Amino acid sequence: MSRKVLFFVGILLLAGGALGVGLNKTLAGTTDAECPEGYARVALLEPILPGAQDSKVSDLGCQPIADAERVMLEPIRPGDEDWVVEDKPIDQGEAVNGIVRGPSRETDYRCVILLEPVQSGEQFSKASEPVCLRGAIDSISGVSLDSSYLIARFYDGTNYATLLVEYYGSSACSPTIEYGVADLPDNLDNRFASGKAYSNCDHISVYDFNNYGAPLYPCGANCRSFYALNDNVSSWKTTD
Repeated sequence: MSRKVLFFVGILLLAGGALGVGLNKTLAGTTDAECPEGYARVALLEPILPGAQDSKVSDLGCQPIADAERVMLEPIRPGDEDWVVEDKPIDQGEAVNGIVRGPSRETDYRCVILLEPVQSGEQFSKASEPVCLRGAIDSISGVSLDSSYLIARFYDGTNYATLLVEYYGSSACSPTIEYGVADLPDNLDNRFASGKAYSNCDHISVYDFNNYGAPLYPCGANCRSFYALNDNVSSWKTTD
């Protein structure tokens, strides 16, 4: 893949307990006494990257103290108050976007792809070749879309700007039926920036690499942005 994101927001939630350790290792033996009055030693911490154990710490040296008081912050640890973040509501596909059956009414240029549900023992859907054109698309590879379900739409911009692709499947999502794409076609790779799920598909997860390779961004049925993964999505899946 041409350009990949090594930073992802979700990593920050796991990094808190290790930040203090990395800082102590790097600044061991240094004290504010080495700085003039009114200054304090400052370090810059980076998020823990995949495969690493500690944050990278950069010593920024003595910096002016902007406030009259300095507060030493300790990382929140498991069991502490505020460790558990209240779950935000998940937009349910059937409630928000509905169960959509039959050919799309979209007329702008976009691609349409027909997926099979993920089969037992497998991780990914079998996908048809994309059909990309302006106007009505009623069938794919000789298969009519009349009895197919709209599974997901993905867009080139955030907030559902510029439709790129519509995915159809033979069944709506359920606890035993899900869809997933291991490797986006070249004309769609690294272009998704928002998406919607339909037909009982309540959750979308997008991945930076092929074959569900992390970093990932999970959301509900309405994803106005994929944030750090905008224009860096190479595989995705949707579930009930």
